[in-house]
Amino acid sequence: MNRKYGLISLIAGLVLVLGVGSVFVFSQGSSEVKGNGEIEELSPQAMKKFMKEDGTGFVIYTFDEENRDTYLYSVKKAMENNNVEGKELNSHHPSFDGSKDQIYYGVRQQTDTLAVYKDGEMKKQINLDEYEPSQLEAELDHFIQVSKETYFAD
Repeated sequence: MNRKYGLISLIAGLVLVLGVGSVFVFSQGSSEVKGNGEIEELSPQAMKKFMKEDGTGFVIYTFDEENRDTYLYSVKKAMENNNVEGKELNSHHPSFDGSKDQIYYGVRQQTDTLAVYKDGEMKKQINLDEYEPSQLEAELDHFIQVSKETYFAD
């Protein structure tokens, strides 16, 4: 009888260890928002996949081709300052279907904005065209700092 309880205890212990380990591993992957300021331009289909499978982090959605470089530069600097990275959905990407809106690609923010997402849900966005270029980096820096503290604090 003692042997039977010992075996049951051993199995229960293994299940517990595996469960705790799995929770730790899965929690490490999806909420990671660290980085070196890089912005990865994803194809619309890759963005759709990212938002469906992970959907956590910072996303810039660009539309204004004339100001795109300025927006990307300012966002990149703010991301470097805050040790995060992000993804970009460019509405002028060759495979972006203009007959579909950004929601089709998993992005719920407005054009020319930086947004923070957690598990595919948009939490907050900042409109890039509302600020003068001289103010934009400071506003983005503040937006990213507050977003990290609010949504990704350990």
